[in-house]
This record gives sequence, structure tokens and C-alpha cells, in this order.
Amino acid sequence: MKKWEEVYKTENTMEDFIGNVANHSTLLSEIFIERPKRILEIGSGSGTLGIFLSHFNFKVTSIDSNGKVIELAKKHNKLFSGKVKFIKQDAFKLGFKGDSFDLVYHQGFLEHFSNEEIIALLKEQLRIAPIVVLSVPNNHYGHKDVGNERLLSKEGWERILSKFNVAESREYYTLPRREFKRAIPWLKPTMYLAKIKR
Repeated sequence: MKKWEEVYKTENTMEDFIGNVANHSTLLSEIFIERPKRILEIGSGSGTLGIFLSHFNFKVTSIDSNGKVIELAKKHNKLFSGKVKFIKQDAFKLGFKGDSFDLVYHQGFLEHFSNEEIIALLKEQLRIAPIVVLSVPNNHYGHKDVGNERLLSKEGWERILSKFNVAESREYYTLPRREFKRAIPWLKPTMYLAKIKR
């Protein structure tokens, strides 16, 4: 199984940055709809999505438990003129007071945890923000980036999330699949998105 510092080991190019934003435009749009002022990203990854959001005057804080991932995200923050505050922190014990944020989001995070851990993580997130927007690869994604991902169907995710107030639940296409969908109608959406409200 790969370690996260192996996945995020090289600096992104501008093409990588734009591609990642385009791939997750559905997730970003759901965040924009809520017009949050203070946003927490959990699982910094390359930092791309948080950096993009910071260009719209959202106050973005991003956490990750892996210091090497945080260091690369900080490099990208500088390279792409971001204004994100990156912090090494454990998502199970968020070091923030209740209602410190307007919204929490993560992309490609929850699929690495058990059902019980997912419930605990979401409860902790809803303690510090009234809205959580999440995106995970679904059962049509086709491969595992790290190796421990659970690639579930929309219905599988809905069963796990049934203990929460789910305001939005749907699948979405990432580019270039969204463009290919016009030419190849049997292609399936590869991501699942949910919006949970307190």
C-alpha cells in the first residue's frame, strides 16, 4: 500500500492545478452555493482545491496528519499565490472550538475509513461547522490510488450517512469523462458527493 507522501511527492504544474479544479468543479460549486466565509479542508492533498477557493476571498484552513503532504501543499500555496493556512492535525480530534467554521469539506478522504470511523469523523466535523460537503471516488472509479480505499456505490454511501441530515446526495463525472459522456453514453460517473447539515 502506498503512503500519502508517495502520492503527493512531486510539485504540480499549472496544467495539474487547472485539471484538478476542473475535475472537481461539481464539489467546488456545492461549496460556493453555501457562500461560507470560513472553510476547513480536511486532507490537504496537493492543496489545489483549497488554494483555488482562497482566490475568492474565502478564509481557508487546511489540515492533514502527514507533515510531508503539508509541506508540498505549502509549496503549491506559494507557487499558485494561495492564501491557505496549512496545519498538521488529526481529523479525529480537531483543535478548533465549536462553530469555528461555516463549512467543512474534503475530497477523497472518507473512503479510507471504516463505517464507525466515518460516523465519528463526521460528528467531529459537524461540531465545528454546520455544513459538511464531501466527495469520494465511487464504485465506478476503476482503481485505488493508495490501496485501502473502499469504492462504494451511491447507495452504499447513503446507508453509511443515513444517521445524518443529508441535504444533497449524488454522483458526478470528472473531466475528461464528463466530455466523453456525450460520445460514449455508457460511461458512469466516478465520484459521489454528499452535503450534510447539522
